[in-house]
Amino acid sequence: MDSSSFTLPDEPGPAAGSGGLRLLRVEGDGAARGKAHGEEFRGLIADALERWRESLALRENIAAEKYIEGFLSATGFAACARELSPDLFAEVEGIASGSGQPFDDVLVYNLMDEEWRYERDPNIGCSTIGTFIQAGAAGEATAVLGQNMDLPASMGGSQIVLQIEKGDGPDQVVLSGAGMIGLLGVNAAGLAVCVNTVRALPAATDGLPVAFVIRELLRRRNAAAAADCLASIPHASGQHYALGDPSVIRGYECSAEGCVAGPASRHLLHTNHILWSPYEDDANESTHAFEAHGTHTRMAGLQDGLDQVTSPGDMQSLLSATDSGLCVLPAPTRPAETFCAAEFLLTVPPTVRIAPGRPDKTPWQTIGWSSNPD
Repeated sequence: MDSSSFTLPDEPGPAAGSGGLRLLRVEGDGAARGKAHGEEFRGLIADALERWRESLALRENIAAEKYIEGFLSATGFAACARELSPDLFAEVEGIASGSGQPFDDVLVYNLMDEEWRYERDPNIGCSTIGTFIQAGAAGEATAVLGQNMDLPASMGGSQIVLQIEKGDGPDQVVLSGAGMIGLLGVNAAGLAVCVNTVRALPAATDGLPVAFVIRELLRRRNAAAAADCLASIPHASGQHYALGDPSVIRGYECSAEGCVAGPASRHLLHTNHILWSPYEDDANESTHAFEAHGTHTRMAGLQDGLDQVTSPGDMQSLLSATDSGLCVLPAPTRPAETFCAAEFLLTVPPTVRIAPGRPDKTPWQTIGWSSNPD
């Protein structure tokens, strides 16, 4: 699909507002959080969904409404999310109500990884890095976890940050797109969650969708509790979950067949191919198709840059590099780009630095916590 075949934002990349940041503090139950989100970002959500519907119609050669109806009728994702994560399901309902958008459209927009897998789209990828650095006067080693989130270029300009407070777990900072419940994040107890889609892992037509899993994990207080959560739920999509807290960094490749923990290590690097699960990459039609999203090239960039990450802020230059392929630029054959980037220094509470847009051209900013974050 050529990037010119559907509408792109006038200036994809940094969001508008103070310092290029759209941040919304929300609290209460799912319905209240979602309604506040939908009302605050009504215009952004309308624009994002219109571009998304346009791309669906062009790709599938049918009306977007028909595609959405068919996707939901052929899958059990909605029923599983409603059963296993009712509060977050209510948040999606609240987003639809607050923004004035059809619920089914907002729901499927939040089932991004599942929709990619349904259509076998090879062109999306993300890059995650975790390690330990010396931080603070005591010189103690502290975990740091970071990620570039790569998404369709048509989503550029819809970047938001949700600061979720006074809920049933620690306060959270969640990076997202307008209309979505979350892409990655960190909580005030020091737990961070980053993700990478892994197309070759087994997927299903039901199970808990990735966006819901991410937010459920962020309700936990440490990596061990989050890992227990990963092991206890049915997974809809093949996904790598990077979990970090002040003393642990660990990766889990999860799929419809269960979760496989990566080796215990002081470092964690992952892009979009299987590293330790017992499955072959036979879901990829060809080496060329598989490498269209540059997974091995970006892994090499992470490996080459790991030694550069020795102090807070060092991930910025690594994740902003376009010559290594880590910061993805859109191209006619691959209309995707790095949507946002983050570095989470996992103190309690963490130091949160983000680029709410393509990190090579969007100013990085620090997101603070409330006076009583946890």
